[in-house]
Amino acid sequence: MSLIGKKLLSLTNKSGKRQKNLAMPSYERSQNIGILYTFDEKKQESADAIIKLIDDSNKKIDVLCFIDRKEVESSKHPFFKIEQLNNWGKIKSEEVDQFINTSFDFLIHLDFEMNEIMKNMLIHTKAKCRVGFHAENSSDYYELMIGMNKSAGSSNFAEQTIKYIKAIR
Repeated sequence: MSLIGKKLLSLTNKSGKRQKNLAMPSYERSQNIGILYTFDEKKQESADAIIKLIDDSNKKIDVLCFIDRKEVESSKHPFFKIEQLNNWGKIKSEEVDQFINTSFDFLIHLDFEMNEIMKNMLIHTKAKCRVGFHAENSSDYYELMIGMNKSAGSSNFAEQTIKYIKAIR
């Protein structure tokens, strides 16, 4: 990881770069759902819980994990690491390129806290509806935000997220 790359990444993460999609996709007609998170055992379990909650509806689900710690070697889901950030603030990863260019109907971001890498992913994704945790400083990155207490945990957040997107008609 490059400090210059990280600084350049933060300078290019302007939320105004992406126009919000005003037409919310309906869950019933949705076909592609993405799940994005920064590595944590509980978030990994939450991603699996979402897959189980959605799996009965014949939807394609892609998961991408960002590993921000050197001591973590891998994840059970496709992943990319902080070391893949180059000096120009670009993430050099086939997994990231494929994920960003997938036209998800819903992209669920499981992190309670926003970091520069996730901001970059959320700005550049082709997802129609980005769903995440409600926070004042994150409103420009999501079309749908779920408000709840952080102490409820990521598994509760995952359940609430699915409940709300299933209600979209």
